[in-house]
Order: sequence, then C-alpha cells, then structure tokens
Amino acid sequence: MLPDLDGLGIVVDLGNYALGRPETDWYTVAHHVWLHGLFGTLLIPAILAIGATNRLRCFLIGVVVVHLHLFCDVVGSRGPDMIDVWPIHYLGPFLDHLSIAWAGQWPLNAWQNVVTTLALIGFVFVRAATVGHSPLSLVSVRGNEAFVERVRMRWRQLRGSDV
Repeated sequence: MLPDLDGLGIVVDLGNYALGRPETDWYTVAHHVWLHGLFGTLLIPAILAIGATNRLRCFLIGVVVVHLHLFCDVVGSRGPDMIDVWPIHYLGPFLDHLSIAWAGQWPLNAWQNVVTTLALIGFVFVRAATVGHSPLSLVSVRGNEAFVERVRMRWRQLRGSDV
C-alpha cells in the first residue's frame, strides 16, 4: 500500500476546501505519479531495507511487491465511471514516456479486488499461525514474533484449545 502514499494530496485538497481556501488539485496531479513507477519501485524498498534484518532480500522482495501493486492498479483500480481509468506513468515523475493503461480496468471496489484482498489477508494469518512467518519478518524479527504469538493465541481461542 505504500505506493498509494502519493495520494495523500487529497488531504490538502479536502483541507483547502473545508477551510474555504482556493481549490487545489494535489491528488490528481500526484496520485499514480510519484510512487507508481520505477522511482517508487526503487525508493520504497530502499527505505524499508534500511531497517530490515536482511536488507538485500527485503529490497528485492519490495521491488517485486511494488511491481505487483502497479500491475494490480492497471488491472483493477478504475473509478466508478468507465472513462475513469488510472494509467501508470512508469517513468514518472521525471518523464512522460511509457504510460500504461488498460481499457478493461475494473472498478476499485469490484468483486475481484474484494475477493483477492480477503484471500491475501487470510493467507497472512494462516501462514503466521501455522508456519510462524508474516510479512513483518522482512523488517523486524521482534515485530514478527509478537504478531505470530498474537495470531496463534487467537487461533487457539477460536479452536477452543489452550495447546
């Protein structure tokens, strides 16, 4: 979700609107530009790798995951109207070349996105409870251990056993 931080301009836009200031367009100008391309694909994993246990592994997995985010945005992040397609400006914000869009992009709230999200969240919890690993293991051993312990405790409560 970190690539979507470039959408925080909406806070400025809404704040200016609420305060009666002149309208701004930070959200439209910045979202899918700053972190939704090669720049974000390298920047986000590099920042996360600084505090990671295994920096190279964290960086490489981060590059793959950000690309997965970009792919998912191309496939399913359209707005409510058919013409509201969000392109990915892969070389942005520095160059306008290589914009990627798909006319068949489904809406952000489409069933495909909901099912995928629920399945992935379920996978994280099942993996934490059964194998003892979570995405937190990439950045913090203690954070992963705390998360896994909490999930396992809840898992035992749901099963009705203290084992």
